[in-house]
Amino acid sequence: MSGKVKITIIEPSEIVVTGLKRLIEQNVSFHVVKTFCSVHEYNTMPNGNPDIIIVNPLTTADDSSDLRSLLQASSNTAILAINYGPYDEEALRDYDGIIGIFNTHEQIEKKLSAAIKNTSDKETYDNSNELSTRECEILTAVAKGKTNKEIADEFNLSIHTVISHRKNISHKLGINSIAGLTIYAVMNKLLDVEDF
Repeated sequence: MSGKVKITIIEPSEIVVTGLKRLIEQNVSFHVVKTFCSVHEYNTMPNGNPDIIIVNPLTTADDSSDLRSLLQASSNTAILAINYGPYDEEALRDYDGIIGIFNTHEQIEKKLSAAIKNTSDKETYDNSNELSTRECEILTAVAKGKTNKEIADEFNLSIHTVISHRKNISHKLGINSIAGLTIYAVMNKLLDVEDF
């Protein structure tokens, strides 16, 4: 991606917005172009098609719409949640990443960079049964019994991306159970029986 990464923040707290913006813009590659107090305000004002949207999930909690549709975001826009405390993995599964209120500048920068990389590297879905290299890695991790969070941490992906890969793997192979995926991984020499 050339030029600065354009970031929009949707957060009702001025203190949080000011601090987050200051931390983000310590890296000259990132620029916070707009801030909004609510999703409604974001959707009613010009927002300039940001590369990343950072949104407080509480501002979307009362809407049952798909997150990407709600924010009118393209598939090339990364959507990150800003989170104030412990979170339910399932509740934030639609986000491409999570920025915690206690994250350091370096952690925030890493999460923003990973989100941009993941959206620009998203593999387009195809109907072939052949797994990509990344899908083989994810399949092996699943067969070893790793959780979505563990896989996301290991490969520096968002949980949402891991879930998408798992859905694609199951669709391509026609296998929906972890046991079935494990057998497939062993039979196709992606995993050795001795790894268990």
